[in-house]
Amino acid sequence: MPTKPRNFDPNFYHHTYNCGVEKRSVFLNEKDYQRFLDTIAYYLHDQTLSYAQFQDLNEEAKNAYRQLNPKGLATLRVKIVAYCLMPNHFHLLIKPAKEGGVTRFASDIANSYTRYFNIKNERVGNLFQGTFKTKEITNDASFLQVSRYIHLNPLISSQTNPDGRLKKLENYPYSSYAEWIAVRNPQLIDQEEVDTWVKRTGGAEKYRHFVEAKMSKDPALGIEALVLE
Repeated sequence: MPTKPRNFDPNFYHHTYNCGVEKRSVFLNEKDYQRFLDTIAYYLHDQTLSYAQFQDLNEEAKNAYRQLNPKGLATLRVKIVAYCLMPNHFHLLIKPAKEGGVTRFASDIANSYTRYFNIKNERVGNLFQGTFKTKEITNDASFLQVSRYIHLNPLISSQTNPDGRLKKLENYPYSSYAEWIAVRNPQLIDQEEVDTWVKRTGGAEKYRHFVEAKMSKDPALGIEALVLE
């Protein structure tokens, strides 16, 4: 049964997340992480083919499909502002781009990735804990705090020294942090949205300091209020 669309205010950002059933790992290797990122990128826009169907096409057919279904603002579902994938869960900071876009986007990425994962690992059943969870962000301070929380996720269980933790955070490949601090070219994020927020903090280095300050002041990273249940 199709997921019933929820209403999301297009004027606000939304912290969207989900976790593996029984908190199991849903990304087992680099290929899994990349598959999920590719799935996100594919379903940012309305599609007439599922991602699995698209992947089955040869390169000539893929190019023909892209020409018939060009990416355009009219088909954009959501804007990705920040993201982080962890072994057993993921976080997305998104902004709706069309009515019903958030629900369709979240449903498509979960269903598509679950199908891929189940076939690959010879399993059946749900992979994620029900439908996606979401929290609406209604002010600038909350937005920046949530973006920092998302970007700090790779360090939640890290026991390395402070310098090592900073390097790990910057080099973590499945997060948008490196894109926010301008050490990696944008992949999934909406560059215009991110540039606006980075400028509000005083630039990429100021945002880096904003994130790092949380690490030095609070070794536990202050995640208690937002940890997935």
